[in-house]
Amino acid sequence: MVAKTQYTDWFMYIIGPATLLYLLYEMTRYGWAERKKLIAALIFILFSILFWAFFEQSGGSLSLFAARNLDNNLLGIINLDPNGVNNSANSFFVIVFAFLFSLIWIAMAKKKIEPNTVIKFGLGFLFLSGSFFTFYVTRFFANSQGIASLDIFTAAYLVMTFGELCLSPIGLSIMTKLSPVKLQGVMMGMWFLASAYGQYVAGLLGAGLAKASENDTPVQKLISYTEGYKQLAIYALIAGIALLIISPLVKKLMQEVN
Repeated sequence: MVAKTQYTDWFMYIIGPATLLYLLYEMTRYGWAERKKLIAALIFILFSILFWAFFEQSGGSLSLFAARNLDNNLLGIINLDPNGVNNSANSFFVIVFAFLFSLIWIAMAKKKIEPNTVIKFGLGFLFLSGSFFTFYVTRFFANSQGIASLDIFTAAYLVMTFGELCLSPIGLSIMTKLSPVKLQGVMMGMWFLASAYGQYVAGLLGAGLAKASENDTPVQKLISYTEGYKQLAIYALIAGIALLIISPLVKKLMQEVN
């Protein structure tokens, strides 16, 4: 599948529709209350594909962007490999801020102002959009050779991590809460399958960005990559706003699940 990518394409074209058909069949065996919860779960799964399609640019276009268009100076005092930052910034920020986010949700829950799962998903997309707008902004902090600021790049990863912390930790939890006991394993599998589809789409998006700028100068690559990131930012913003708009409908589908 690695050597001949068409096999990966065939797998992705077959497994997703087949799994969805199987779920639709299983849904016929349950009452309307359970079906509504499963429909809500499918909405979360579909939006998660979009989220990971944008988020996983770190393994593709952002890696090339870091190698070709970033300086190696962080905060004016630290010399770092830009791709080292690309590969580790998200993990570092997750370790630093995950506990803080959990405290924030707990504190908000005690005050009965914690946002529900749909709102958290929407916030995840809004942070994701903000991160790609920040990646876009790196073009305004570049020198005449097309080499941009590692500081702005790192700040973008911080914003992106906030989006991940709003969405990723609650994914498996909401799958189990919305699924009948006999389908919990299937729904958790579909959640991970959605991640696979997201990364598959991320590869297609990243390849498109890389191919478009393959023979360009560093300045042209900077413009090409950042223009692509601006488009991703717009799409993520639209998805986040859409989630916030439909949140009352999805909440009704979820019924007592929060």
